[in-house]
Amino acid sequence: MMPDDFSLRDLAEPPEASYEAVRGRVLGEIRRQRRVRKAVRTVAAVAACLTIGVGILLWPREAVLVSRPPMLARAPKPPELKAGTSILPSRYHRKRSAPARELVVRMQTDDPNVVIIWMVD
Repeated sequence: MMPDDFSLRDLAEPPEASYEAVRGRVLGEIRRQRRVRKAVRTVAAVAACLTIGVGILLWPREAVLVSRPPMLARAPKPPELKAGTSILPSRYHRKRSAPARELVVRMQTDDPNVVIIWMVD
């Protein structure tokens, strides 16, 4: 505890100019800190971009070997086929079957005079 002979209640109110001076110093310090933080972020971003760029440039690449094209290239002759033969194996041929019959669907309705007929291919 403080001794009774000194009390803060007895102090005079500071003038308005001192409040403005303190406020100005505090806001100036906040602005300075924001500028420093912004500068640090900018430098860090530039450093990261440079690091990535240099890393990409210095990354080892595989050598691609390109072979020489052949001096003379000819297309193979097509196989000689006898009449009625095919190149494809028999499993790829579609078996011929009887033509499909049309499917007729007849629907009765509540009204005996109305009949719906569907013809499906």
